[in-house]
Amino acid sequence: MAAAFTEEMRLESIADQPLGRLASAIASREPSPGAGVAAAAAAALGIACARKAAAITLKHSPDQPGIDTSDARLAELQDMALRLADTDASCFPAAVRHDQEAAERLVEGDNALLTCTDEASGLIARLAVQVDEVMKNDIFAAHALLEAAATIVRANRTENEAAQSPGSSRFDTVS
Repeated sequence: MAAAFTEEMRLESIADQPLGRLASAIASREPSPGAGVAAAAAAALGIACARKAAAITLKHSPDQPGIDTSDARLAELQDMALRLADTDASCFPAAVRHDQEAAERLVEGDNALLTCTDEASGLIARLAVQVDEVMKNDIFAAHALLEAAATIVRANRTENEAAQSPGSSRFDTVS
């Protein structure tokens, strides 16, 4: 049974929530994090997979040029994705109540997450030719999760932009 998205969960960063509790909150009937948070979490997990591939490669070949720099930027992008999950989680309930500012912040967050996934995808493409062969599935997972995240965000952005139109009823079935 899905748990409601409680006030305690609203105050806690998405990054600090147990995965099972987050999944239950997403499945909830309450206005709660949904596809936007799931997309940001998928992006963060995809980036984490790429970072794992970089870490293991550096463990065995510490002199590989550029991997540490790529990993450092990927760490920043992973943090960004998780912050954007928090933004989505905090804005969505207000957007459901037809708060125009919150709806605008959802679209801004969508755009920022697309920028994040695009940059991460480029870094991962460069890493793909450098990582140890044994880590290729982590790179594959990174690509797949980032592609899924970007696809979800594009769909969300379209819906969130439409919700800003006068007379839109986009969120009426959610509340």
